[in-house]
Amino acid sequence: MFKLLDETRFALSETSRVLDFGCGGGRMLRNIRNACEAWGTDISADHVYWCKQNLSPPFKFATTTSLPHLPFEDRYFDLIYCGSVFTHIDDMTEAWLLELRRVLMVGGRIFLSIHDHHSMKLIENEYRDSFLARKMLDNDYYKNADRNFNMMSIGRDTNSQVFYDRDYFRSLLSQFFEVQAIVPEAYGYQTGIIITKY
Repeated sequence: MFKLLDETRFALSETSRVLDFGCGGGRMLRNIRNACEAWGTDISADHVYWCKQNLSPPFKFATTTSLPHLPFEDRYFDLIYCGSVFTHIDDMTEAWLLELRRVLMVGGRIFLSIHDHHSMKLIENEYRDSFLARKMLDNDYYKNADRNFNMMSIGRDTNSQVFYDRDYFRSLLSQFFEVQAIVPEAYGYQTGIIITKY
């Protein structure tokens, strides 16, 4: 993520504000060293409770819901990252993108990751023994999709697995952001995307 951000001429400073959107147990947030204010949010109250007990201070945490609302002011963050979050959001994709846009400063960056056709190829080959591969390869809907979709969701809850056609997702993002980089395998088998608010 930091390498991609560097390539888009973006760096954190001591006055930066960072949001780990979908922080889980703070696995990525722990690596933020030079931001003066770093937040983690997640819909899992258990994860947020653990983070508050073990990572705060210096980091701050809040439990959120699956509805597109974050408890922050407009234009609050310089950087938002969402590793393996949009891989689980189906119906509310645009609403969540707009909410992230609301809390991002002009010129700020968002790093997010998606499953796309390239991810599917990796899941079916190099990652064939992973939990996700076993789940997907046993799913008739997935097997019959034959890469002919703009968006495909396996499941309809917070454990769903969502796949996108990369060009379709880029056009979706372009309604709200400037797309600065799209890099396959930037987050494991997921494709990483850097966007900015213009």
